[in-house]
Amino acid sequence: MDIFTHGITGVLISRALPSGSKRSIMAAGLIGALAPDLDVAARLWDPMAAITVHRIGTHSFFGGAIVTLAVAGLVWGFSREKFLRLFGIAYLGLLSHIGLDILTPFGTAMLWPLTNRRFALAQHYLIDPIFSALALGFLVATFWLKERRTSLTKIGLLGIVMYVLVTGVHQRMAFSRWQGFMESQGIKLIRSVILPLFPGPFRWLGVLETEETFYQHDFWLYGSSPGPPHLFSKTNGDLGELEQLGEVQLFLKFARFPWRRELSEDSFRIVEYRDLAFADHPMGGPLALRIWVDGSNSVRKVEFGHLF
Repeated sequence: MDIFTHGITGVLISRALPSGSKRSIMAAGLIGALAPDLDVAARLWDPMAAITVHRIGTHSFFGGAIVTLAVAGLVWGFSREKFLRLFGIAYLGLLSHIGLDILTPFGTAMLWPLTNRRFALAQHYLIDPIFSALALGFLVATFWLKERRTSLTKIGLLGIVMYVLVTGVHQRMAFSRWQGFMESQGIKLIRSVILPLFPGPFRWLGVLETEETFYQHDFWLYGSSPGPPHLFSKTNGDLGELEQLGEVQLFLKFARFPWRRELSEDSFRIVEYRDLAFADHPMGGPLALRIWVDGSNSVRKVEFGHLF
């Protein structure tokens, strides 16, 4: 989820507690919910940090506990509130961050360092305006109607859980529609997946792979029939040592539906790798890796075209 939604949810959780009106408690919930995304700083020295670092250590139960200790220490230094209480609130905020990120397609390595496997329910887009509006509305209500703060917070959290469940139902409906499309086209697939698109549970992306082609199809769950899908033909040529580049290996290890094409620009040949499971991204476009190769087959530039 986006950082705005993480912050709102962290404060909302802290407001559910008896001491949730204290600024120190709300600060612990807010900072704890935002702290996992400190790993974005890795992009200062690692251009591919979005897939090598992001949503791994700081987004795990163990690594997150270490981050939470620092958060609790920071808030304690200003408030002198009970340290264990601050740690518990901050850790709840961090768990809410992990839980919300698991709802998105990108995946979260919550069991690191036991495994780097990314878990993803893939039922919410990175930015979900309905989810954010729901959380923000109840949070504002807890400040507006202070005498009903605890009950409103609990109702708000229950409303969020219900919305997540409703979105899960929409995901199953979208997958059924995607299956119907494949059957109507007589496609013999190897694998397929359904992924959420902006603005929420009403628009989806279907991706499937056959022996020779990838299909990518975005559609609205309610409304008119979708148009024809986008086809991406597979390129089977051997690129030799280029395939052994560390950046390429990292990308192929992460990508769910890796597709490759070759372009030309001036005197350079450009080899582009793209993960078709990410058709768009509000902060970086398609998940893509581009490699510029000169006439002597030497790599001149490597560019990872995706931000956090």
